[in-house]
Amino acid sequence: MADKLSGAELSIRPFRPGDEVAVNCGFNGAFNLHRRLDEWAWKFPPQPEGRLIMLAEIEDDLLAHYAGVPVRFSIDGREWTGAQIVDVFSTRAARRGFTRKGVWVRTVEAFFETFGSTGRASLLYGFPSPRPLRLGVLQLGYDAVEPQPIVYLSRRPAEASSSRRRHLYRAELAADWEPRLDDLWRRVRESYPVAAIRDADRALHRFAGHPFVHYHRFLIFPRFGRAPVAFVVFRTDEGRCRWVDLLWDHRHPGALELVNRLSVGLAAQTGAELEELWLNGDPVGRKVLEERGFSRSEVPGQLVMVARAFDPELDVTALDGRVYLTMADADLV
Repeated sequence: MADKLSGAELSIRPFRPGDEVAVNCGFNGAFNLHRRLDEWAWKFPPQPEGRLIMLAEIEDDLLAHYAGVPVRFSIDGREWTGAQIVDVFSTRAARRGFTRKGVWVRTVEAFFETFGSTGRASLLYGFPSPRPLRLGVLQLGYDAVEPQPIVYLSRRPAEASSSRRRHLYRAELAADWEPRLDDLWRRVRESYPVAAIRDADRALHRFAGHPFVHYHRFLIFPRFGRAPVAFVVFRTDEGRCRWVDLLWDHRHPGALELVNRLSVGLAAQTGAELEELWLNGDPVGRKVLEERGFSRSEVPGQLVMVARAFDPELDVTALDGRVYLTMADADLV
């Protein structure tokens, strides 16, 4: 796709191998960060049909970038190809006419046409901050389903309490490749009717191999059982103990009590001043955690979840108030 912008030719095209240095430099410049190229490569591994990335450039100068991370999504028992939208940015040079279908909007529309309408990503979702949310609602269908507020729970470690039910369960460190997660997902997925599929493949790509972030991953079992009844992932740095992901069998509340105790222990070991998590779509789990000292407040950054579907058989309104969300569904942790 080519156009003219200030006398120069604008090209909007999918990512090609070799673009990674310019893309990562553009990201760092847009957000005033210092992300390393190996972290970019971990986040965007090669895909059989090419990465889900759309670029706008003039004479090899990158102006805008819109990218997705592939996600398999389940809605009421049916699986869909999806993508979590990440690393969205444009340069100052691209923002002329920004609110009147400028370069960034055209880049997004090209992404929709190339990856959404062709079925490579039938469902797109993301977590825009207020400014891109306003533009997305105005011009890009970001309000196809009502933007979903995020259930953010936090507590100070001193506010924690626990239950003796945890003693009926035990924890094991989870491996990078953990096939027991496939079995756990099959047994509990009815408790998560609208969610990213949380199986072994997803855990491998989301939590293993990061060049410098260490995730604490645990499987929870009945004390004398061999089948896992919960999976939890923590990240402990920056003075916080964050529950990055959680999957649990609602018939085993003691397993969640043990997860709660693991969080208390990790917070103490690492000197964390705050424990926090996202927990949309799990009122049972939220009730247990609120009994253990967690309280709900506004999510930092005023983030919401938005979604848009491209398959006529996918009713995106099924997400309204039902989607299961943890921090692992975003790329912020």
